[in-house]
Amino acid sequence: MKYGITETVKTIKSKIKVKDIIYDIVEKKTNAIKYFLEGQEFNQTIVFGAYLCGNYMAHALLKDSDEVILVDVYPHLKDMIVSEKITFMDSNKFNLALRNGKLNPDLIVDITGIGGISPEILSKFNPEVLIVENPKCTYDKDIFEIDNSMDRLNTGKKRGLLNTFRSSKVSKTSGTMTLTIDTVLDSCAEIKELDGVLYALPNLKYYEGILFHEKDAKKFIGEVNAPAITVSCLDEYIIPEIDRILSKNMEKINSFVVKAK
Repeated sequence: MKYGITETVKTIKSKIKVKDIIYDIVEKKTNAIKYFLEGQEFNQTIVFGAYLCGNYMAHALLKDSDEVILVDVYPHLKDMIVSEKITFMDSNKFNLALRNGKLNPDLIVDITGIGGISPEILSKFNPEVLIVENPKCTYDKDIFEIDNSMDRLNTGKKRGLLNTFRSSKVSKTSGTMTLTIDTVLDSCAEIKELDGVLYALPNLKYYEGILFHEKDAKKFIGEVNAPAITVSCLDEYIIPEIDRILSKNMEKINSFVVKAK
């Protein structure tokens, strides 16, 4: 805690950090996939999309697969991988391996979302299980028109659509960063209504600019390690309330996989 302009006003930061919200969402998505797999084991797993969820999911699926390959169009996202057991492929390496017949996955997880991998690429495989993330979270005409997640569910013996929603809250997409930002902003709005609170400030930045424009994965990891909210208030009693409200909004996020017919 620090003082504001005078000692009457206190400046307090949440104990919950931006990365805590990200990891909470990622874990829920991963658990939903693991539940859908029902303990099934695989020879080769391909996860399309390394950003935020991909690395965590790939690491979690190491226990269920002899080989896990993480594919992304951005080569610098390899810097986010924490396990040497995960094989990273950018577009060039993936296309080469595909031409050479080195890819025969029995599990595919596609979390590339809007504008991600094409249905044509997925149709080249015949996995035991295919899971595609549904990027939609509420009705938006333009998002619905551009989304092709159902078209991607065009192969595999068992197919599932990964859905993530916030109960009684609205988010445009199920993207982990979208859900993280909306969770922080909604929490700020609630905290601001508490007696004795002058303002609640979200400690958010344009993280995707750091990762995809500056291409600096280490800086990205450092930036999301910041407290999610800063509050200016009169009384210290508000300290537990900040994290309670954040936690309550985090609990509203639910993820599940629906089996495709």
